[in-house]
Amino acid sequence: MNRTLTARIAGVIGASALALGGAVMAAPAAQADGAGCANYLAQAPNSRSTTDGNLACGLGGAGLPVSPALCKTVLANVSQVAGTATDAACKQAKQ
Repeated sequence: MNRTLTARIAGVIGASALALGGAVMAAPAAQADGAGCANYLAQAPNSRSTTDGNLACGLGGAGLPVSPALCKTVLANVSQVAGTATDAACKQAKQ
């Protein structure tokens, strides 16, 4: 019985940590202003308007210390945006 209780407590703590971590990541992204970044990506020559690009712009505009790094990582690795366009878009997200 003690083992079952320990496993349940560990499960509740783990699930709570995941839920709180998701809320912390989603809240700044939902309130972020990455419109300049998204507009930059949608214009030529980039012509990209994707969900992951919008997410990256939202993360870039979140104002967190890691926001620029998250923006660049998502745009470069997930959206496959070129390096110079990634830098310019993430700069737009900070403004």
